[in-house]
Amino acid sequence: MPNEVTTRTLNSDDLVAIVDIDERTGGVNRKAFWEGKVLIQEGSRPPWTSRVAESDGQVIGFLFCHYEELEFGLPGTTAWVDIIGVHPGYRRLGVAATLIEDFTFSAEDLGIDRIFTLVSEADHPDVGKFFNNQGFTEGRMKHFRKDLGGSGD
Repeated sequence: MPNEVTTRTLNSDDLVAIVDIDERTGGVNRKAFWEGKVLIQEGSRPPWTSRVAESDGQVIGFLFCHYEELEFGLPGTTAWVDIIGVHPGYRRLGVAATLIEDFTFSAEDLGIDRIFTLVSEADHPDVGKFFNNQGFTEGRMKHFRKDLGGSGD
């Protein structure tokens, strides 16, 4: 069990820890991908939208989010959980829940109307249950896609 878990605004100094957590999880070093995510975060998104969790001064989790006005023609403002990651040694200890709770509090405080996320239960079978436990419900919108021959998923 980690000592006290705190959250704070994510910044570029967190890049090494984020890359490490992602590589431990997925087995691939995606430093360039994360450099881009951090650059976008610091350059164009409010600080409250992306967070890190720390214990004993070590980054043990991260959360990248954003928000949009009138997303999909819905009235009001919609926030999105883009990516959440937790160091494998700290999973199932409430770190991800703390990050979501922190983000939700900020979103509510700023008058955000709803939070969405997309999940792949085929790749992460417990992720739906996790979001249900955080107060999320399955939405009415259906995800459609059209592959264009790229290597993306």
